[in-house]
Amino acid sequence: VVQTEYLAFNESGQRLVGQAVPSVSPGNGAAYFNKIECFCFTQQPLDGKQHAQMPLIFYIEPDLPDSIHTLTLSYTLYKLPPPTGS
Repeated sequence: VVQTEYLAFNESGQRLVGQAVPSVSPGNGAAYFNKIECFCFTQQPLDGKQHAQMPLIFYIEPDLPDSIHTLTLSYTLYKLPPPTGS
């Protein structure tokens, strides 16, 4: 089990809410990568100019095929539109 974190910074002066979407490559390795706790499970509010630590706890299945030497985890953070009625 590995515990780490990503650091996010909202460079704008405006509050925003984002949703992180993970990607594991190679794609056939994704089945062996298991997130226990991830900031990608929930929406992430960030005030303007705010830094935030975003936790991640994961493990890799022990039966990862020998043909997979490296797993790369990346995230894309999508800005969500404001709630309707705002």
